[in-house]
Amino acid sequence: MKKVALLFTVLSLGVCLTNAQAQYNPKASYEGPYKMNTWSVSAYLGPSQFYGDLREYDFWPVGTNNFDSRSERGTWHFGVSLGKQLTYLFGARLDVGGGNLKGMKRRIYFSYFDANYLQADVAATVNLKGLLFGPTKMKRWKMDVYGGVGQVWFKSTAYQLGSGRLQRRSDDSPTLRNNTAELNKEASAYTQEWSLPVGFNVSYELTPNLDLGLDWRLNNVNTEKLDATVGGDPSSIYDGPSGGRLFQGGDAANLLGTPKGNSSLDKYGYMAVTLTYKLGKNPLRVQKKNGKWAYDFNALDAGRGFYHLRYTDPRLLVKPPKILTLAEIDSVAKANKPKEIDPRVLIDSDNDGVSDFFDKEPNTPAGSIVTGAGQKIDFDKYVKDALPGMACTEIFANVLFDTDKAIIKPEFYDLLNRVVELMNKTQCRLQMTGHADRRATDRYNVALSQRRVNAVKQYLTQAGLKDANRVVVDAYGSFKPIADNGTVDGLKKNRRVELKLMP
Repeated sequence: MKKVALLFTVLSLGVCLTNAQAQYNPKASYEGPYKMNTWSVSAYLGPSQFYGDLREYDFWPVGTNNFDSRSERGTWHFGVSLGKQLTYLFGARLDVGGGNLKGMKRRIYFSYFDANYLQADVAATVNLKGLLFGPTKMKRWKMDVYGGVGQVWFKSTAYQLGSGRLQRRSDDSPTLRNNTAELNKEASAYTQEWSLPVGFNVSYELTPNLDLGLDWRLNNVNTEKLDATVGGDPSSIYDGPSGGRLFQGGDAANLLGTPKGNSSLDKYGYMAVTLTYKLGKNPLRVQKKNGKWAYDFNALDAGRGFYHLRYTDPRLLVKPPKILTLAEIDSVAKANKPKEIDPRVLIDSDNDGVSDFFDKEPNTPAGSIVTGAGQKIDFDKYVKDALPGMACTEIFANVLFDTDKAIIKPEFYDLLNRVVELMNKTQCRLQMTGHADRRATDRYNVALSQRRVNAVKQYLTQAGLKDANRVVVDAYGSFKPIADNGTVDGLKKNRRVELKLMP
C-alpha cells in the first residue's frame, strides 16, 4: 500500500509539472503555451492584366502594335502588405499598391485604353496548407486563400485603333463636355470605386525572417469604367451630345449614377513575386533532426527565440507528458519526501487536550484545567480576575459522562458555571466537541456524542449564557480517542466533551 500511495503522489506531482509547462498565454488570440511572432510585411511586384470590354482575348494578351492592333503587355502591379496571423489557420492582411492596365478590342469598339490605378484593401486569410495537409507536413510551405473589400482609384482613357484619336475618358462629366480644350487630353482625375479582391498566395520559408512566394489576385470592380468603356457602346465623345455614353451610362434612367452597360463589371488581376519579412524578435525556424521536425524547447523556455504563427501550430509546442521509470519515480519520491513528524505531536500523555510537543506540563492530574501550553491553572481565580471585555487565553477542559449517557454529572456544574461567567464578562469563544468510547456502532456513537455536546450547550444557556452564537459544537463519535478503549480507565476518558476557550 505504501508503494501505491507513493506512486500516486509522484504521478500527481508529474501532472502538476506538465500543467505548469502547458499554461496558455492569456494575452494571445490563439491557444498555445508560448508567445509567438504574428506580424509580417510583404512587398510584391508582377505583371497585371485587365478583364472587361476592351480585351481582345480572355487569357493571352496581344503583343503587337500596328494599324489595327495595340499591345496589351508590359503592365505591372506593385504593392506592400501588412499581415497579422490571428490563429494558425486564420489571419488578416492590409494591402496598398498600384499599377497600370492596357487592353484593346477590334470587334465592335475598334478601341484600346491605358489606365493607371491605386488600390487599398483589407482581407481575411485562410491557411489552406494547414487545412489540407495539417501542421506537420510541408513545414517550409504556406498556402493561403484570401478575400476582402477595398477601394480602387483609377484614371483611364480609350483611343481609336489606328488613328490614336481619343474616344472616351473614365472621368467623363458635364463639366468636361463643356470644356472643349480638355476633350483631347487623357483622363486627369481619379475615379473611385469599390472592389472585392480574392486571391491565392504560396510562400516558402527561406530563413527565420524571410519568405519567398507568389501571389495571384483577381479584383472585382463595381464599375465598367475601368477601361473607359461601357459594354455595348463603341461611341466617342466626338459623336455628339450622347457620344461616349460614359456620362449617360447607356441608360437615360442612370444619367448620374455609376455607369453599367450590357456586359459584366470590369475586373483586373496580377501575378506577383512576393518577399515577406516576418516581424518579431529572435525568430526561430523549425529544423529537421533524425528525419523528424523538431522544436527548440530550450530556447522557448529560456525566452531566447520565438516561432512564427504563420508556420507553426501552437498545439505542436505543448510538450508531451514524460512517462517516468520506476527508478525515476523512486528518485523523485526521495527528493520530495517530507521530514518525519515529531511523534510528540501525536501524543497527549496526560489527556488534557494539549499534545506533548506543546505541553509544558505533560503530567498534569486528570481533570485539570490547563492553558494552551498545557499548564494547570486555578480556573476560579482566573474567572474572578478576568476584566470585562478582555480577550481570554486558550483554556482546555473536559466534561466526562457515564456509559451510554448524555446527562451532565453534578461534579461538572461548577466548571460550566464558571465558563458561563467568564464568557459573559469577556469576549471568549467556546469550541466544544463531543466524543464516545468504542463500544457501539459508528452511527450510534456519533449520535451519542452529538447528544452529549448538545446537553452541555443547553446547560450553558440555562445557566445564563448571554451570547450562544459564540459557541461552536461538533461531534466525532469514537473516531478521536485519547485513551485505550481496551481498558476501563481508557473507556472513561473517551466518554467526554472537550471544551476549548479561545480569544
